[in-house]
Amino acid sequence: MRQARIYHYTLPVNAGLFVRDQPLTEREGLVVELSEGAQRGWGEVAPLPGFSQETFAEARHALIAATAVWCDHRNIAMPQLPPSVAWGLSIAQAELDKRLPTQSGFRHVPVCTGDPDALLVTLGQQPAGQPYEAKIKVGEYEVARDRLMIATLLEALPDLRLRLDANRRWQPEQLASFWNGLSEAHQARIHWIEEPCPDPNQSLLQAQALGFPLAWDESLTDRRDIALLEHDLASAWVIKPSLLGDLATIEQWVSRAQALGKTAVISSALETSLGLTQLSRLADWLTPGVVPGLDTLGIYQHQLDRTWPGASQPLIPLHDQPLVWINTL
Repeated sequence: MRQARIYHYTLPVNAGLFVRDQPLTEREGLVVELSEGAQRGWGEVAPLPGFSQETFAEARHALIAATAVWCDHRNIAMPQLPPSVAWGLSIAQAELDKRLPTQSGFRHVPVCTGDPDALLVTLGQQPAGQPYEAKIKVGEYEVARDRLMIATLLEALPDLRLRLDANRRWQPEQLASFWNGLSEAHQARIHWIEEPCPDPNQSLLQAQALGFPLAWDESLTDRRDIALLEHDLASAWVIKPSLLGDLATIEQWVSRAQALGKTAVISSALETSLGLTQLSRLADWLTPGVVPGLDTLGIYQHQLDRTWPGASQPLIPLHDQPLVWINTL
């Protein structure tokens, strides 16, 4: 017998969070629970405003319809589903089938606020053997301020390497000013700059002209130019599963990146603790040599159903959330 339950959660987030320059005060999403006999699996379905192609209402409608198909023992046409729905259903199925490994090292690259002392404490708490690296958001302030912060961190922490994420905020001349203002020694300790310019073609041209390592994130979701994504100058693909589709699609993205000699990085799209723990398990499975980008739990005032090791937010059990829909066959 197959059974599906869908829960609806709304979690407050900490003040001051902006997504695509719009304030985000709460995170709304769904959790699907699939059961077959004694086996169960869970998946989070949470379109990210400003990034996902589907709305919450569209995802909810599609999820209810797809779970009815699943309960009827029919195949779900995953490519036809909104990405967040395909991801949530497929990871729930992977849990149910015990395909998703249960163990995880819960590794993640810390996101730095710019305080070298605070970053040093955070890095000191990382698991033994984890690379000494951090991620910094750039492009929100003046180029000179970003450059000074980067140089200060690299001087204060000689073993540190950085991932930079500009979220398409820099014009080409700003990017050139930033990169050319760094010393060669500091440039060598930048893993990559993620989506620096509004137009991906601008980013690629600047990478060619300046010689910095480039990473794609939003461009993977756009998928408008495969040749651009696969270009040799792009050294990393930042893969956000809930923006891209089902587990099979994610495996294809990772395999393709690895075949091209690129770094595939599993990354968060502001999932709850439930979703983050699954992404951690996924990263250990598909990209064991790469630390994922999962340092987003701090935006939340609560954890949902599953705890992230060391996190202090109180836990809200899933079954305390409103039950949206249930079907049994």
